[in-house]
Amino acid sequence: MNFAEKIKEFPTIETNQIRLRKLKKEDAASLKKYYSNENVYRYLDWNGPETLERSYEVIDLWNKGYEKGWIIRFAIADKVTDEIIGTIFLSEFEGKRAEVGYELSESYWRRGIMSEAIREVLSLGFDQLGLVRIQAFVCAENVASTEILEKFNFKEEGCLRQYECHSVTGECKDMLIYGLLNTEFQK
Repeated sequence: MNFAEKIKEFPTIETNQIRLRKLKKEDAASLKKYYSNENVYRYLDWNGPETLERSYEVIDLWNKGYEKGWIIRFAIADKVTDEIIGTIFLSEFEGKRAEVGYELSESYWRRGIMSEAIREVLSLGFDQLGLVRIQAFVCAENVASTEILEKFNFKEEGCLRQYECHSVTGECKDMLIYGLLNTEFQK
């Protein structure tokens, strides 16, 4: 699926607390800062960008990925300051299926921000892109992430043992796969 045919320009979406928007070069320092927190990258497969230069490269990669149609990755920005506090994406488009993934600065946990972001991205995927299924791979130890997926009616579909290995630590983690069908999504 080439979603660029359905979404001509990168969308900006506002909710009560946040703005979902395209990443920009000015976000590089904030991206590096929140990714450097072990509590943020603990359940991911990398530590995030190690340098400011690498932050620029990652932002460029994600934005080019949008242009090529393989990922739409939003900056989650504080609505008041416009500072980036996380990202959320849809990627791995195959037929009418995509994967959702996300991370958020620890300073903003437990405020309902990720719920707002997920609701909007799921709505975009199902309503505008015509997806039938959105799935997520979550580290089995990441209870907060599994709880938020279940809040949106995602169903646990299985455990992929020792599936994801961290690019820096080499530690391999069990990953749970969650799926949500368009017919199960409740805004």
